[in-house]
Amino acid sequence: MKYWLLTTEFPPIHGGGISTYSWHTAKMLAANGCDVTVFVNDYSIENKQREQPINKVTLIRFNPNKVAIGKALGPDVRLSLEFANSVEQEILKSGNPDFLETQDYLGIGYYVLQKKLLKYSNFEFLKIILTVHAPSFLYLEYNQVPNYNFPTYWVGEMEKACIKMADLVLSPSNYIVNELEQRMNLKGVNPIRVFNPFVNEWTSVGISSYLQNDIVFFGKLTPQKGCIEMLQYLKVMWDDGFNIPVTIIGGGEHFFYPMQEDMIVHFKKKYATEIGKGLLLFEGNMPPEKLKIRLANAHVIITPSIVDNLPYAVLETMAMGKVLLASKSSGHIEIIKHKENGFLFDHSDKNSFEKELNYILNLDKIEVKRIGHQAQLDVENLTNYETIYSRKKAHLANLSHKFESRSFPFIESIEKKEIETTAKRTENNKLSIVVPYYNMGEYIEETIDSLFSITYLNYEVLIVNDGSTDVSSIQKLELLKEKYKITVYHKKNEGLSATRNFGAEKANGTFLAFLDSDDTVSPDYYEKAIKVLGEYDNVSFVGCWAQYFGQSSDIWPSFNPEPPYLLTHNMINSSALVYKISDFINFGQNDSKMIYGMEDYDSVISMVKQGARGVALPEILWQYRIRKNSMAQSFNKNKELYLYRLISKKHSGFFNNYGSEIANILNHNGSGITFDNPTWQKAELGTGLLNSKAIERIKKYKVLRNIAKKIYRLVNK
Repeated sequence: MKYWLLTTEFPPIHGGGISTYSWHTAKMLAANGCDVTVFVNDYSIENKQREQPINKVTLIRFNPNKVAIGKALGPDVRLSLEFANSVEQEILKSGNPDFLETQDYLGIGYYVLQKKLLKYSNFEFLKIILTVHAPSFLYLEYNQVPNYNFPTYWVGEMEKACIKMADLVLSPSNYIVNELEQRMNLKGVNPIRVFNPFVNEWTSVGISSYLQNDIVFFGKLTPQKGCIEMLQYLKVMWDDGFNIPVTIIGGGEHFFYPMQEDMIVHFKKKYATEIGKGLLLFEGNMPPEKLKIRLANAHVIITPSIVDNLPYAVLETMAMGKVLLASKSSGHIEIIKHKENGFLFDHSDKNSFEKELNYILNLDKIEVKRIGHQAQLDVENLTNYETIYSRKKAHLANLSHKFESRSFPFIESIEKKEIETTAKRTENNKLSIVVPYYNMGEYIEETIDSLFSITYLNYEVLIVNDGSTDVSSIQKLELLKEKYKITVYHKKNEGLSATRNFGAEKANGTFLAFLDSDDTVSPDYYEKAIKVLGEYDNVSFVGCWAQYFGQSSDIWPSFNPEPPYLLTHNMINSSALVYKISDFINFGQNDSKMIYGMEDYDSVISMVKQGARGVALPEILWQYRIRKNSMAQSFNKNKELYLYRLISKKHSGFFNNYGSEIANILNHNGSGITFDNPTWQKAELGTGLLNSKAIERIKKYKVLRNIAKKIYRLVNK
């Protein structure tokens, strides 16, 4: 079996559960005869590197900042695009894998999955598995992070999309699946629980040797890990005469957003008295080998998470034969059996933590040894390579025969409105390209020339002259009729909305496309779009990325238009879409009340709210001219405010469905009028202009990190 694994962490990058999972999964697959290729991002290298850290395992490291088109995206989203590029290069070199697995975290598989579902030739037949590890849209919520900020919000949307799009979703716990169900629609996903693979590489000396009353918390100091609640419980106990110290092991330099300082700084302020009395100790980060030795001395190890999947810290603790006190608010409840191989307390019972901790501390050594030994046995039985591989292989075998769906898996499920009669009779699979025209004689030939270079052969071009007044522009149409096989309609001037609708009514095709008379398209745009439209019953229109030309050379990346973000800002190239013509006429005709523009954005909202959904091809296939006197360039803030008001009133019911989320997006990021690209940070004090390397440098060096924190506090005062 040829198996590829996409991950953001792989040893020697330690300290994360994803790194541990990737290491054990690669070893497990290789031990069972699989040829494994691991793809991991590495900003420290210039050129792609290939290594072989384990027999039958190839490690490919790549720098995500190497593809020019990726510069249109913020660093976190660019990462996903570069994973797709690296995968494609490897497919061209060595052929398709039997299976490709990606993590959920950061949505790194997003563009691989998009290209598979949008029928890109090198991706179309991939079988893609997603393993749920640490979805940021869930964890950041519990970590009290402002998770509607861009790009954090958009990364969360990508994670949700990945979960919906994968052929198979595996999760090491049912607990985390239940948490996801409260935050997204999992219809059709059917996640399957398979425990993480684990082989005990930790010493077992701790099973019979420990220091009495050595209480340890080890892990990240983040709210999600339950350290805030744990110290609150201990504070009450210490105040009541409990005099046993607790040691914190792990990194404390995790920013605690409500207090706008690192968590360790917050704790050292809040618990200064207890620190002074020697009741609260901090031993910081430790390399793995030193950590093993230190934990071997522990009497009890606490894992008080308020939400978690199946943390490797729990498996490692149990494998060492240590007594574990864990909360019930995590996936480890599916392995820990209370008072048999560990202990569980309940955050909803304020006395539960104290009761269970005191019970453990009063156990005799024989009972401590028995529980530790049982923990080792259970971890070995439940997570060994042979057991996990056989279960995973069985699910992969079923995946090989999975039926291909006729429905694109959107994040939000919106039922399509029923129409009693079809809009009009059309010629089978013909594409009608409608070009609205008003005094564009200077540019129109370049537009038409691009249309007669397209690779989709069954098409017609209709130019709709909206009462042009420029004599040379009118004459230009007559010349074009002699040179190209086009149809020209003349009508009185009514504006762009009426002109597009007129063209749609005159069109004879099954498919419809609009193209402004000063823009161009790439030759293969329509062929790729129509392939997608023919593949999915629930896809009514297709867009793409845009390359500006003329007075700008920027790139405009488009995204699948999903609410609620769609209701705050246009997210697709709405003036150059390709439609199923019946769906445009039934659901998306342009509204002439939008006198200053945005009629195409309003059309997209109209279609989506009625279940006529759309997708964006993740590549540049449309060239959008920027010129001084265009309609778009005449926009001003008051025009936009007026149009947004019309849109929100017209679609008020749809807006109401997502009211709280829309409010959060706007509160976190400001007016939707100012939005441009949700993959970038807000450009406060230039932070939106930081590249990946700069961000990594800030994280690495303490002085730079402290400066960044001061700036953040100043901006968010």
